[in-house]
Amino acid sequence: MESTEHYLEWLESYMMVYGALVQTEIPNVQNLHGIQEGWAWLARFLNALPTNQHTTVSLNAFLQVSNVDLFRRYKSQFLKMLKVISENFLVQLKSRQAPELTKTVTEIETYIEDKKFLQEPEGKSLLSNLLSNASLHY
Repeated sequence: MESTEHYLEWLESYMMVYGALVQTEIPNVQNLHGIQEGWAWLARFLNALPTNQHTTVSLNAFLQVSNVDLFRRYKSQFLKMLKVISENFLVQLKSRQAPELTKTVTEIETYIEDKKFLQEPEGKSLLSNLLSNASLHY
């Protein structure tokens, strides 16, 4: 059996990959798991799942990676979704008073309060001056 901590690290990584996948757009290629699927997943997630450590880690990881594109596409609807997260999901988590949830709850609160959904996550855009490009000019 793997430890809870190890499982949560795996879950966080998986959700970050999914968040990156849903926002990937390639010209002339249809992404079957595009941003609309990420939006649908987020809505189903908030409506169906119980609030616990696993769902909290999943939500936080997904939001941290897919935030900019969700906001750009859904604007006011995304802000309403964040309000639901803040007023329902986080309130339920806080009522549990579980110490293992404190860090992730704080990260989600900070994400919403500091409007981090307006900032591109690290690695979203490739740097124009990659080291490999610079080495080609010698």
